[in-house]
Amino acid sequence: MEKISRRRFLKGTVALGAGALLSIYSDGSFRLALAQENPAFRMRILHTNDHHARIEPVFSGNNPVHGGVSRRKALIDKIRRETAMPTLLVDAGDVFQGTLYFNQYNGMADLEFYNAIGYEAMAVGNHEFDKGPQALVDFITRAKFPVLSANIAVAAGNPLAGLIKPRTIIEKDGRKIGIFSLTPEDTGVLSNAGSGISFTSAIEAARQQVAALKAEGVFTIIALTHVGINVDRQIAREVGGMSLIIGGHSHTPMGPMNNVRTPPYPELIAGPDGKPVVVVTDWEWGRWLGDITVAFNAAGTVIDLQGNPTEILPSLPADQGFENRIAVFRGPLDQLRARVVGATAVDLDGNRTNIRSRETNLGNLVAEAMLAKARNSGATIAITNGGGIRASIPAGPVTVGQILEVLPFGNTLALVTLTGAQIIEALNNGVSQVESGAGRFPQVAGLRFTYDPSLPATSRVTSVTVDGKPIDPNADYVVVTNNFMLTGGDGYSVFTRGRNQVDTGFILADVVEEYIAANSPVNPAVDGRIAIGAAPATTPAQPETPTQPVPATLPNTGGELAPLAWLAGLGVAALAGGAALQRSERE
Repeated sequence: MEKISRRRFLKGTVALGAGALLSIYSDGSFRLALAQENPAFRMRILHTNDHHARIEPVFSGNNPVHGGVSRRKALIDKIRRETAMPTLLVDAGDVFQGTLYFNQYNGMADLEFYNAIGYEAMAVGNHEFDKGPQALVDFITRAKFPVLSANIAVAAGNPLAGLIKPRTIIEKDGRKIGIFSLTPEDTGVLSNAGSGISFTSAIEAARQQVAALKAEGVFTIIALTHVGINVDRQIAREVGGMSLIIGGHSHTPMGPMNNVRTPPYPELIAGPDGKPVVVVTDWEWGRWLGDITVAFNAAGTVIDLQGNPTEILPSLPADQGFENRIAVFRGPLDQLRARVVGATAVDLDGNRTNIRSRETNLGNLVAEAMLAKARNSGATIAITNGGGIRASIPAGPVTVGQILEVLPFGNTLALVTLTGAQIIEALNNGVSQVESGAGRFPQVAGLRFTYDPSLPATSRVTSVTVDGKPIDPNADYVVVTNNFMLTGGDGYSVFTRGRNQVDTGFILADVVEEYIAANSPVNPAVDGRIAIGAAPATTPAQPETPTQPVPATLPNTGGELAPLAWLAGLGVAALAGGAALQRSERE
């Protein structure tokens, strides 16, 4: 077992029935023994996901609050030194995209750190295709660990052919640990995979890989997935033979990582064979290090687990070698970050949850900048995908670097003529997956619309007005969007059926930079152009409660444990096959 600090002592033990015991410790960690039998094998699993080029810590204003690869490295090294049992370190995908480091180095800077940290396997995420297949080819060929996906089909002659393996087997203390990975089925519309690459059923691929790994005589099977927690839960319930699912893609904070206590870290879900499947994910951006210790019986079934993810705080020690390398990589970026182009009088809200579920002032600013640039070409409406907006900007000076972090994809402005009916179809696509936080949510200018999330996904838009009048389904409108959406990205296939399609070549980040410079200080507001409900959008929309359990503020640490009886009740629910054990939140 791992070493236990002097501050970590047993607070209580609860009998859960069916031979299971829940033990709670003073630091908020737990042990859940699912069966009273001696384990045949124990393993400690460390995991991350959705790194998104966060080489440096996540900042709030000028203050680091979470993460950074140098602190991650120091913490992982410490755990490995202090842990007697085998350890496994994996990443569930989306290493690419999100900061200037990716714009400058195409993932190669991140790879240097991942190789040095000693990752042992990684899933292919959808953002790994953002710059087409070649950037992923370069990453895989230089990686010192397998980069996996079982549901990507690559045609012969494509540069990725033969490079992405569906599964791997990693040996720990003589035990063969089988690992397979999955990528979102809709990556073709979420990213830029290009021709010759397709994405097949995640469920069917999981079944095939479990069968293949069993045939290869593995001791236990781990699914390392980048399909989102809801699909992970479906796989757990429908595909037998796995012991753990370690996921990413949905950016879901579990248990202690958020302020709302749900979902727990980990979840336990009964598989179709009745055996427990452990489901974990690690939020995003290296804010935390996922950490779970699992014991198996001789058949490779989970019988005991301990969970204790660690928040990567600025107070943690940093690896000095990594800090030195970061300084080298940062040099060219600092020049971009330093060039001021204007100012904003208010905080510009690009929060992931908000930008993908409601109108925000930053979404309005980006859409208005697009429309201003395209008015001379006849555009009267702008529609852009919230998922293309990747960061917020605090009030004060605005730099080129901040704009590139908000709009890192290098998209260009595109024009298309659509009928009013096609615009309604586009907006319906945009709000069709709002409950899952999909990036297709539309940020708009030149129109106002209302949608009702309780309606069927294809018909949620209840009102659209242009210049204060209902949109005419039969009239033509020139719409400015981005080149990704013009080609059907994020499900906007209706744009591919529009007339007079033109890619202007204007880079969206440059357009927004120009707009801010011309209108500085900018002061955009939420004005009700997007409303939720059955009535027309005539008054400013009120903020809605996020549908996804993400924190409104960054979590604090330290505090009291939840009552043992409450934890016990959740443990019983876990054994019944539902959403499992809730670690106490750190207030």
